[in-house]
Amino acid sequence: MSTPAFSRAALAGLVSRTIDALKNAKLPLEMPGTRELVESRSQLLTQLESRILPHLHSDDLPAVIVFGGSSGAGKSTLVNSLVREEVSPASVLRPTTRTPVMLIHPRDYYKMGRHALSRMGKYEVVTSAIEGIVIVDAPDLDSVDDSNRALSSRLIDAADLWVFVTTASRYGDAVAWDTLQMANMRGVTCAVVLDRVPAAAMPVVRRDLAHRMEQMGLAESPLFIVPDAGAHSGLLPEELVKDLREWLEVVARTKAGDSLVDRTTAATLPQLRQDLLVLAEAVEAQDNALTDLKDKAFEGAQEPMEKLATNISHGRFGQGAPTTSWLSLASTGGPLAGMVAGRRPNILDRRSGARDRAMTTIFDAVLTSVRVALTQGLTAARVNVNQAWEFDVVNTAELRAQANANVDIDAIVDRALDGWKSDLLKLRMGDNPWLGAAGVASLLGVGAGGIAGAQKVAEALGGKEAVGQAREDLTERVRQALRELVAAYTSVVNAIDVGDASTLRLRASEFLNR
Repeated sequence: MSTPAFSRAALAGLVSRTIDALKNAKLPLEMPGTRELVESRSQLLTQLESRILPHLHSDDLPAVIVFGGSSGAGKSTLVNSLVREEVSPASVLRPTTRTPVMLIHPRDYYKMGRHALSRMGKYEVVTSAIEGIVIVDAPDLDSVDDSNRALSSRLIDAADLWVFVTTASRYGDAVAWDTLQMANMRGVTCAVVLDRVPAAAMPVVRRDLAHRMEQMGLAESPLFIVPDAGAHSGLLPEELVKDLREWLEVVARTKAGDSLVDRTTAATLPQLRQDLLVLAEAVEAQDNALTDLKDKAFEGAQEPMEKLATNISHGRFGQGAPTTSWLSLASTGGPLAGMVAGRRPNILDRRSGARDRAMTTIFDAVLTSVRVALTQGLTAARVNVNQAWEFDVVNTAELRAQANANVDIDAIVDRALDGWKSDLLKLRMGDNPWLGAAGVASLLGVGAGGIAGAQKVAEALGGKEAVGQAREDLTERVRQALRELVAAYTSVVNAIDVGDASTLRLRASEFLNR
């Protein structure tokens, strides 16, 4: 390349940093337009890694010339004929070329050993190849195999020159011409070979093809006509490919190869800045989408959480079965009757195990009521989050599956209630002759649940503040349970790395004056 050494080194550093930034811009979320942007990112990486950066690092690399076209255009036969050796397989079966074949001269092989091109196909060292260029026989552009078509597109991005091979009967195919136009727009220098042209049709076909090329902005691109050789096997007669071979030799032995590289690079870099800015916007959009998903997870749990907190503050978990149990055990003749009446127990009746067991029975009824309500609240929150995510602009099917697999509502409820019971055991109230530690904890839990009689007993025994603390502890345990459910969703989102948009914008700004 003719770029001055310092400028080339600086540009090589910028390109290397840009490659790192592009690799970090993963765009993992499936959103409208993402597939096209991922393809654009892949194209940029191939252009920078396979075409631009290698030439910036070395001014002695051969030019990469990719022969591509529609199925049955005769690319492999043409490539073999150019080097006078059957290297790339040619066949009536389609697709013939599945793995790109790269014909390289022995003296160029060591120069291309670590080139990114080596990861796309296989080098074939041929002594009759043209020194100074690498000829690539690419898969068909219209291959029935998706991977073949994708690889063919990548090779176009890696090419210093793309030779579009078509035939007199196929040169109007839309797929091939769309690809030719796309390559031209992406800054790839193009040439056209019209293969298998019958002598009678040559004037008309050549004139029409030249007109098409002019309309596409390719009027200055080389056009080669290969006459129809008729029924034959093996290589084409040498005179049919003489003009094309001689042109390639000129490209290889003169500065034309460097000019190809310079021209293609110069055409690529201005568009590169705009592409980087578009990708930066896409990364920001994905980052915002992740934030939105997390917000929806929190919002989905908000209403169930507020409802549970309201029920706790109004003492509604003591209603129903817990109140019935209290009335039964605290009425005349029940084990808690004396404590409720405020009498002092005799010396033999202090801290009776029967009272502790009775209080625990009532507390178990309160726990059951809390368990049912908390389970319902967690289930409602899960439904809310799943519905919000399902109708999001992001395709969240896989994310929802991962999150739901991590949600075990029964386990969350168990942890919340076990934690609350542990909290109750740590609370203290005034000295009392009626209950042991387990009975005191149960009394405070029953009072926090909302049973008025238990609250009066606890207050009489100096436990009014403890009951209030027990209620606060239950509220916090419920909130923690809902936060745990939300975390199952947000943790899936937090594990996604979309990349750094600011780095892409910085790289784009550095290309501004290039």
